[in-house]
Amino acid sequence: MNHYSSEKKQEYSAQEILKQLDQCAENFTFPMLDNGYIYPIHSKLSAYRDEKRWVLLIEVIGFSYRGGGHNGITNCLHIFGNSIATIPGTDNANFLYLTDNSPESLTFDEEYMESLNPQAKTMLLRGEEFRINHNREFYLKKGIELEEENEIYVWEFMRGLVPEYNKKLEATDLEIRERIPSDLPKIMELTEWYHPDCANSELPSTNETFQQLAKVLETGETVFYNPTHKPNSHWKHWPDGGSL
Repeated sequence: MNHYSSEKKQEYSAQEILKQLDQCAENFTFPMLDNGYIYPIHSKLSAYRDEKRWVLLIEVIGFSYRGGGHNGITNCLHIFGNSIATIPGTDNANFLYLTDNSPESLTFDEEYMESLNPQAKTMLLRGEEFRINHNREFYLKKGIELEEENEIYVWEFMRGLVPEYNKKLEATDLEIRERIPSDLPKIMELTEWYHPDCANSELPSTNETFQQLAKVLETGETVFYNPTHKPNSHWKHWPDGGSL
């Protein structure tokens, strides 16, 4: 016998979802892709639901120069829902640290830890060693304008890993399920979408993407996600990120 009756009333609404997202935006715990302290690198959105529970997870991979070096390279998980153990939004426990020095050398300059060490040949990403690309043409061909003639900054280097290393940058299912119910089905996944300009006080409830996603979560019908705006979640659309 099915645990849930087909006639059972939905236990949450799109309006409730948007209200929570707006509250987090007002508390500065909703993703601000042009955060002046963080250079955006990559982002991903995942939606989970059943008749009683919903979760929206937004991953923002970026570089914080206040953290510096490997401590500044993080995937910050923003988790919203009615069935999560933490307060909606994000907190210190939701930062995933992704990179480290390889045994042979320091990846970044020792003094400021914000540019590649010219002598570094390899780095650890998720514990696996891979070769560092110092070829400036490689970055330019990806549309990454290098700010200095003789340096490659950490955020420029990390943007060079996209999209080839996206899966390594994103949270694993284990990391996600440590934070949300293990049996909650995923209904949607996006790696690009139209994101609100939170720095200019735009709220999720006034943004087409999140209006539609709230309806998808409420109904379980992905057809309600039918965007008319071009995606803007790529780092190129947020030049003020990291500019402070």
